[in-house]
Amino acid sequence: MAVIKKLEKINNYYEMKGNLTTCEADYNEYVYKGEKFVRIQTFGSVYRKERGKQSQVLHINKEIAKQLVEYLTETFKL
Repeated sequence: MAVIKKLEKINNYYEMKGNLTTCEADYNEYVYKGEKFVRIQTFGSVYRKERGKQSQVLHINKEIAKQLVEYLTETFKL
């Protein structure tokens, strides 16, 4: 399992190649060694061979959450 230790916004133009699929995700809050984290776990799309299997797990602490909120607010004009 990975904790995001650095989140950097890059201004390179990204061009989507291929198609996007959808998936479901779970959101949890937990404390580990006295530090609070958020855990986002995604599950494979309906096109995956093993449907419902865990795909990615992101562990986000307060510092990274602040950066993410800043980037999302800027991007989506929230």
